[in-house]
Amino acid sequence: MIRKAALLTLLTALLASPAGMAGTAAAVPSGRAAAAAAPADPLVVDEITPEVVRDAAAPVTISGTAVGAQGTSVRVVVRYAPNRPLTSRGEMAAYLSEQGYVPSNWSTRVQATPLDQAGKLPFRFTVTPQELGMSRPGVYPLAIEVTDAATGQRIAIERTFLTYAPKGEQIPKVKLALALPLVDRPHRADDATFMDDDLSASLASGRLAALLQTAQDTGDKVTWFVDPALLDDVRVLSSGARIVRGVRKEADPAAGQWLNGLRGALTGKPVVATPYADPDVTALVHHGLDKQAAASVQRGAALASEVLGREIHGTTAWPAGGRIDRDTLDELAISGVTSVLLSADALPVKALAQDDPAAITSTPLAPEGAATLYSVADKPLTALLADPTLSEVLGGNVSAPGAALLARQRFLAETAMIAFERQNGQPVQPGRTGQDGPDGSAKTPSPTVVAVPGSHLWTPDPAFVSGLLQAASSAPWLSMTSLDSVKPGRDGAPRGDLTYTERDRQAELGRSHLATVRKLERKAEAVATVTAEHTDVFHAAILRLTSASWRGDAKRAASFAQRVKETIDQRITGVSVLDSPRSVAGSNGQVPVSVANNLDQDIEIRIRVTSGSKSRLAIDADDGTYVTQPTRVLAGRSQLVNVPVIVRGGGGEASISVQLLTDGDVEYGNAVRVVVRATGYTGIAVVIVGAALVIMLAAVVMRVLRRRSRRAFPFDGTAAGGGPPEDRPGAVPAERTQSP
Repeated sequence: MIRKAALLTLLTALLASPAGMAGTAAAVPSGRAAAAAAPADPLVVDEITPEVVRDAAAPVTISGTAVGAQGTSVRVVVRYAPNRPLTSRGEMAAYLSEQGYVPSNWSTRVQATPLDQAGKLPFRFTVTPQELGMSRPGVYPLAIEVTDAATGQRIAIERTFLTYAPKGEQIPKVKLALALPLVDRPHRADDATFMDDDLSASLASGRLAALLQTAQDTGDKVTWFVDPALLDDVRVLSSGARIVRGVRKEADPAAGQWLNGLRGALTGKPVVATPYADPDVTALVHHGLDKQAAASVQRGAALASEVLGREIHGTTAWPAGGRIDRDTLDELAISGVTSVLLSADALPVKALAQDDPAAITSTPLAPEGAATLYSVADKPLTALLADPTLSEVLGGNVSAPGAALLARQRFLAETAMIAFERQNGQPVQPGRTGQDGPDGSAKTPSPTVVAVPGSHLWTPDPAFVSGLLQAASSAPWLSMTSLDSVKPGRDGAPRGDLTYTERDRQAELGRSHLATVRKLERKAEAVATVTAEHTDVFHAAILRLTSASWRGDAKRAASFAQRVKETIDQRITGVSVLDSPRSVAGSNGQVPVSVANNLDQDIEIRIRVTSGSKSRLAIDADDGTYVTQPTRVLAGRSQLVNVPVIVRGGGGEASISVQLLTDGDVEYGNAVRVVVRATGYTGIAVVIVGAALVIMLAAVVMRVLRRRSRRAFPFDGTAAGGGPPEDRPGAVPAERTQSP
């Protein structure tokens, strides 16, 4: 629709309608208009019935409301092109944009009508296809215009289509495959912390509630792409208490109800798991994070199967923006992906022009549902190609009054034109299995078109999607099919290579953010490696940081990354080296180093020790660096390791640097400086100790001798044997003294 801003202050567009074949307008009674709330738009078309005209004599009703200034007359013009259906989708686009398509035989119905006291005028047209000049099947343009009655200047206009498919007419079938995303941005940083409480609100009455309603209303031919990270967040939200920005909150029962409702809504319907957290795969590949890209694919399918309780495959990738380059295609193929869902203009058709056979056009000559791509290993992948126009209509904003009706009319007209182009001998989508005609001539195969919303963070209007699917199901030229049934044909139109522009690269996650992700990945891997079971507790948190939903939201992405960093650092500090001072005496000895494990898991760690003061203290190892074998430290315990050292230059205060290592020699945390007090007076100490030992030994010998002496010469003069001393052999007799 086209509206001129300079004219918005003028009277609102009013559509007066001829009430019959004479073309006179019949206004709805003003009481009805006064009772209705004034629409935000100056011109609203809220009814076109039937949506597809099947009977040449049946009436067609077009109604709506216009709003403007009271008492002012406007000129309502209804324009149509009798006997002049549009011939191509290109002509349809030109008509809507008012660029290039100007019918030579426009017919009009006109009436000048004053607005009522409320400044509103409901209107209703009732005409037949014959009156509109629908002489043969096709898509016909229809425009409703409001101009100022005095100046003739346009106030507002709505352009739409009427599709005429009379009963009994053989119209070629078009297969339609719809794919809808059930994706949300991450809400958790680390596994235990929600960064906001937005998820609960969205599940209760927001975007995710609308997605659940849409899933419940769609049939079993619509394919759903489900992000396992969203399912995981909802499961955690419903299963127990959680921390939201440091505040403890209880489980949300509404989250469990939503998850159960989703399981029921998706039962029996085709479901594809996106890679975990719907990552920006192209950005990861371009910045050397191929490992994370592959991990997200593998984790996605397994987790989706676990939560939904059925086997879910993740072999179809739907990259952000519907575009990838060759490097990303190769990485996806290596990761097990067998098909990619792209926008059709990401794989342009080669236009075989006479003057330039190699020319490539981004606008396909005819719609194609699939093509074959080859990866670096010549492994074929299926490119599922979404029609850009249908995708734009499906994912567009239909919140404005009348927008849903006009979008539905265009969707039907676009798909009908595909069928009519085929019927009229236009190039059509190859690769469909057709049958030969009754005369044995080759029958043109049925085209298949794919439509998807343009954004993964799509906010659906459940009523619009439901109405669109109902209209598509009843359209005589449309047949719904699932996405996995769309296959490339053997005689497909020649296509160029994948297109990935500089603008596409600029839309990727930023270099700074991905550099942060790379650093955190290294830390997280070190944390996982030191645990005895190699438990990677931050794997999912790192993958959530790669989500494509962070595109254009650098501030929020940085806050999530900071929280993950804090949590990883906190866990790293759970394993520490005690830095209390140590002492060593002598020219060589051992310095004890103590490692404390405050985690809830056993760890296996290596210790690397180097000297910070080699002139005073050297490490007794071949290269001056002492590295232990992997040492197991039990949870909540500490482990002592003795490091051999050599004291030089008389010793003094020195230091050693203690660095913890993973089993793969990756540094774990920061190095710790331990002070060592060393002395080199080893010779003096030996002399002193030796002298002390000699003195002590001499004292012991002398004491033994004295003890023996006492035994030999008692103090009473009695010989040890009891006799007098002179009786002993060799003794000199003493002079006997006689008492008086």
